[in-house]
Amino acid sequence: MENAQILTELYEVIKQNTPDQYARIIRERASYSFLYHLSEIRQNLIGWLPIDATKRVLECNPECGALTGKLLSMAKEVVCLITDDRQEQILSARFATDSRDGRLIFTREIPTETQSFDVILIAGSFYRWQNQLTDLRNLLCRDGYLYLADANRIGLKYLAGCQEEYVGGYFTGINGYSNVDCVENSGRSYTRSEYQRLLTRAGFDDLKWYYPYPNHKFPSVIYSDDWLPAAGELAEGRSNYDRDRVACFDERVMADTLLAEGVYGTFANSFLIVAGQEG
Repeated sequence: MENAQILTELYEVIKQNTPDQYARIIRERASYSFLYHLSEIRQNLIGWLPIDATKRVLECNPECGALTGKLLSMAKEVVCLITDDRQEQILSARFATDSRDGRLIFTREIPTETQSFDVILIAGSFYRWQNQLTDLRNLLCRDGYLYLADANRIGLKYLAGCQEEYVGGYFTGINGYSNVDCVENSGRSYTRSEYQRLLTRAGFDDLKWYYPYPNHKFPSVIYSDDWLPAAGELAEGRSNYDRDRVACFDERVMADTLLAEGVYGTFANSFLIVAGQEG
């Protein structure tokens, strides 16, 4: 979450404006925090998922509600796992009608009732939940799914010179966070095989992989193993709004090479993983 001053500013903006005014505010503020928390582009990550008005959803990382509103427009009920009073205040102001109607519920602890959710969403900050995956799996109906979106620590953008997703610094994740002592507090991301190992160990044995591009935060397109980019299609390599970056090589050329070699899924910038339980 953001620092207290940014959260206060966001709260005032949300309280005093309607969603159709957010685009103007993003332009005027020219701030990454306002882009990240208010941009409609964020909703591209989940808008295509098979979530309908019969589904009950647990959102594990709602932050300031960038995806919560889309979930509410799709699902029967959304339960948000929140961390503090300020977050509840922001979400309550942003989705006042749904909160009053009981379609939006807040909790600060992982619910205890088993098989009570059709969908669980973790969008970013997976590191906070990696040790509670078994508990989360127990909350899913047998035909329910966990949707997990986060960065790939060896993604092409990080190889090419973008700073690491959580702790920052060049090649931090690529070097395995070996010289970073704040990962426990600031967070980290994982490789494809590392995500797979953590999920299968928790009992998620039915995994499907998708690749939001240019990343999971602001996806303009979502690829899959059944629909990979065509050669020359990945022309956008500079969408890095939160930190300075360098350009170590031409990402477009390297992307085409990875596709030709059949390893794009290993080096995608971000993952959206659909995790279910067989049987």
